[in-house]
Amino acid sequence: MNTKSVTATLVAAAAAATLFVTGCSDDSSSAPAKSSSAAPAPQADPASSSKSTASVDGKAFDAKFTTTCAEQGGTLALALTDTANAAYGNLSVSATITGTDTVQAVGIAGSKGGDSGQPYAVGFGNGMPGGSATLTKDGNTYKVTGEGVSADLTNPLAGPKTSKFDITFACSTVVGG
Repeated sequence: MNTKSVTATLVAAAAAATLFVTGCSDDSSSAPAKSSSAAPAPQADPASSSKSTASVDGKAFDAKFTTTCAEQGGTLALALTDTANAAYGNLSVSATITGTDTVQAVGIAGSKGGDSGQPYAVGFGNGMPGGSATLTKDGNTYKVTGEGVSADLTNPLAGPKTSKFDITFACSTVVGG
């Protein structure tokens, strides 16, 4: 698989996970979205100081993330989005969890911010070579850590490289969960 294919796959995985949970988001900096169901959605514990964050290779993203958490059919989709990020443009960080603790995929993508103005992408896929991911959970806060692959599109012969990621999804609610 060439470098463009790797990057395109990583960006597509991040976008798909984000789209899976669109419309069910939680933005702690604004009023909660109105629910179409009759029952009110549970709110985050005001005493909790959890905040969604993400970093790659020890460098934290400077982002105003909207956190989205949804579960359907035993699959938990977690997403952080910042659609106006100064450094990365449309920034998306996502993870898909199956069962109680199996990380199936992680995608970190920006419409800019990569090498020489290219899109930015780091990803992990369970069963794919190059990477790993683990999950720890504390209430509705999910921490995904591991290593994913990325590519330098300015030097396609360099091949994929690995990058460590550390992501905290602080969910005030888990839709469908």
